Amino acid sequence: MRVCLLFFWKVTRRRLEDMTPFLIVLGLALVFEGGQCQEHEVLVAQGSVAVLPCVDESSAVSYPTAVYWSRIVDGVMKTVWRRQKSGLEFRPVRDPPRANCPVPNFGKADYSLHIAGTTFEDGGKYVCEVEGRTRMAKIITLRVIRASFSPAIVVEGSRTEAMCDVSPGTKSVKVNWKRNGKVIRRASLSSVSQRDAGNWTCQVSHNGVVVEATVSLQVKGIATPQNDSSVVYAAIGSPVSLPCLFTDGLIPNTVSWNRISSTTRLPSSFNWSLGSSASATIQRVEDGDEGMYMCSGEMEGLNRGRIKVQRRMELVVTRVLSSSASSGNGPVTLTCHLSNSDQITSYEWLRVTYGPNDTQTVTPVTSVQKTESYKIKQVTEKDAGEWVCRYYGKQGVLGNVTYELHIMGAVKSEKSSSGNKTAMVMGLGFLFLVIFLILFQMYRNYRRKKRILLYPAMETIVHQAATEREHRERSRPKMAEPCVGHPKTVCV
Repeated sequence: MRVCLLFFWKVTRRRLEDMTPFLIVLGLALVFEGGQCQEHEVLVAQGSVAVLPCVDESSAVSYPTAVYWSRIVDGVMKTVWRRQKSGLEFRPVRDPPRANCPVPNFGKADYSLHIAGTTFEDGGKYVCEVEGRTRMAKIITLRVIRASFSPAIVVEGSRTEAMCDVSPGTKSVKVNWKRNGKVIRRASLSSVSQRDAGNWTCQVSHNGVVVEATVSLQVKGIATPQNDSSVVYAAIGSPVSLPCLFTDGLIPNTVSWNRISSTTRLPSSFNWSLGSSASATIQRVEDGDEGMYMCSGEMEGLNRGRIKVQRRMELVVTRVLSSSASSGNGPVTLTCHLSNSDQITSYEWLRVTYGPNDTQTVTPVTSVQKTESYKIKQVTEKDAGEWVCRYYGKQGVLGNVTYELHIMGAVKSEKSSSGNKTAMVMGLGFLFLVIFLILFQMYRNYRRKKRILLYPAMETIVHQAATEREHRERSRPKMAEPCVGHPKTVCV
């Protein structure tokens, strides 16, 4: 009631030319305590749209209606938005104006003020005056909540504090903090890390109303990886990248890489780039490259001070080991071996086959299991080719390692012996065919002779013909040859 009296006193001083109506309203306010002057509170987050309610609860609404929205600043009433009965509107010169009172809502007796993009400085007391058949006045207190960090620019290892301010301030508020959706107890950080980056939400409760204001915290330093627990998996013979990415807009002065707890130097194919992306690559991972690596860089912090940030990561080398029995075609055990398997929870074996146009088909051989080995009971030609071991962690698939299984010597000899058997069978078949043809020819000759013996006269004729032919060949005269010694003599 005291606020209303103060309000009417200031309005009376401001509008001396309209003293009588306000004195009447003041008298009514004294008679009917709080009848026409009401106070409300609105709680909003900075940057949101604030709606200051001003609704005429009385049923008597007459047109034309004059609406005045003012703000009390240092005891002075300043116009925010007003509309006279003639329909003429007045508002502060802004481009574009953020405060607006939708005229179409006047027909519903709703004269609420809408403020877009509320700022922290918009908090305070506002006055709504409506002049129609009756005169109505309301006082609305707008409280704006703002979440921020002090200091606003945070570098790894430095100190910061999350702050939740309310304008205008009040003691009857309850404040809670959430980081990335999870409730936290402390809003002060003595040593900031990348795990603290993200959205911080200030939750304010006041008079049964809960409002949240969010601010994003970006920690300057090495963004990837976020902490020293990063693990990179790589198979022997394959390339690998060790990430070291600095935050946007931050270029370190110096960057260096080294190995930790190892007398071995960096791999021969190890190289890294300069700038915000200082990631390193190993062109070909070799046995012995496993271990801890560290990326470090110096940057300019607050007050032009030098701050050194560093990140550790572990390189785990993977391979597939094969163990076989003494016999070449016996069982073979494939084992997925990792230099550090502390974060591995399960394994899966897959078979890779290639079709036309080099189409690749991956077929699971085993289910996801805890054992890292797979046993092939008997190696055959179909088992030759690519085998893949896929290993899993709590967060899912961590990586793959491929192994090329070649045909064992015994399998090859078995293949060659089977080929020899085929050739031997074909040779024996040809031999039997030749023997059969010889026997068949002998049988035919035998049958022919047997047929001739059935006719003795014919046999005699044939025998005589053969004897005469032989005799003629023996009694054939010799060819004339020249005699040696005498040219005219011819020897017969």
